Amino acid sequence: MIVQLVNKHYDYRTGLLGAVVMGCIVYWINADHGFWAALPAALKQAAYTAVAGGILTKICERMAYRFENFSFSIFMGMIVPSVIAVTLTFAIHMLKGTPEPLNSTIPTMILAPIGFIAWGWRRRLQRDKAARLQPSVLNTEGATAN
Repeated sequence: MIVQLVNKHYDYRTGLLGAVVMGCIVYWINADHGFWAALPAALKQAAYTAVAGGILTKICERMAYRFENFSFSIFMGMIVPSVIAVTLTFAIHMLKGTPEPLNSTIPTMILAPIGFIAWGWRRRLQRDKAARLQPSVLNTEGATAN
């Protein structure tokens, strides 16, 4: 039961991949301040991304499915998780230990919208294709008019 709940609300692959990528980027951004200054920033980013990245990916998918209008759904699937991601990333880096909090947030500002558009677009197209092949698939996602 717990595994099903986690699988419904968390994407392991994107959470873990994002943690490695973003942790490395933030380490590199803060490396000029020394190993012991860059390491906590990178670890905070990796831990945050491992958790939030997987959850926000699922939010993106839900938003991409939510509305009948394809463009609006993709836009909402990008904007909602991107705003959450950027806000939380900046808040995490404002905590003591990140030498360059704004610079450490910039990769999220750039990569989150791009990633969420691509992910939402891909998942929506997959769902729409499955719905054409098996009409009952659309009913399980609960799309609404916007």
